[in-house]
Amino acid sequence: MTTKLRTTTAIISIILTCLVITAFIPTKSSIGDAASHIGQGISHELQQTGTGSNPDLAAALALVTGADRADEFEVPEFSGNPYVKINNNEPEFDEALMTEESFEDYGRLDRYGRCTTAIANISVDTEPGTNEERGDISEIHPTGWMSNQGWERCHLIGWQLTGENANARNLVTGTHYMNVSGMQPFENRVHWYIEDTGNHVVYQVTPVFEGKNKICSGVHMQARSVEDKGWGISFNVFCFNVSPGKEIDYMTGLVTVANQRLSTETEYERSYVVNTNSMKFHYPTCSSVKMMSEHNKKIVTESREELIKEGYLPCGNCEP
Repeated sequence: MTTKLRTTTAIISIILTCLVITAFIPTKSSIGDAASHIGQGISHELQQTGTGSNPDLAAALALVTGADRADEFEVPEFSGNPYVKINNNEPEFDEALMTEESFEDYGRLDRYGRCTTAIANISVDTEPGTNEERGDISEIHPTGWMSNQGWERCHLIGWQLTGENANARNLVTGTHYMNVSGMQPFENRVHWYIEDTGNHVVYQVTPVFEGKNKICSGVHMQARSVEDKGWGISFNVFCFNVSPGKEIDYMTGLVTVANQRLSTETEYERSYVVNTNSMKFHYPTCSSVKMMSEHNKKIVTESREELIKEGYLPCGNCEP
């Protein structure tokens, strides 16, 4: 009788052990939940579109925005062009990201308050509406921002692609050269492609900071169209955060002129809006421009220094 009781007890013990082990084996669903928790940078847009229920996508996004990938990137040497191709211009995306579901994910700021990675699946659903206007972003002061240095608040993912305005996770301190000559042509290509086809484009931008610098050395941009598997859009580039003819202290944000000729040659690319009544000049995207009377508004291409010599003062909001 004792032997039989011991045998029965042993059998029950084995069954209970198996049940406990089974309870701790992660299911596909629990892995997805864990990935969503790890990638806490997943935006509200992602959750609203319902793609947060896709564990493979959540895990892939967590790997992109949940880690400091900038430390793995070696900054190329600037040789006079606003950008260089990386990996033979072939983007590197996890296949789980190549979905026809739109999403946006803006990585959390790092421990120094700097932007990390922004990634989106861009489509007509994410782009701003026809009558939608840019909002004011002057309240955001990205790391390294200094007034009177010619800095611009550069969107990692351009406004024309997602309509993001004062999003601190999507704005870095950048030069006009990087913003207009480096990034904008690629943003325009993606925008025009989506307008023409209605397709989706996976688009990722990572600012690269060296050491504890407050100003990024540039941005790493990648994009690939989904439905045609990269036939329409496919690039992998690094855009330099430089301004020819000027020296930048990437730790402080201070900009000084090193070569007056080169500096002057690059100024023609920039335009300002001046108010001939208040005698102030603004970036064209400044919210104050919208409230300006047309008869006081004038678009000019003079340099910042020339406008100040003419008696104009920089706007206190956009801080040109």
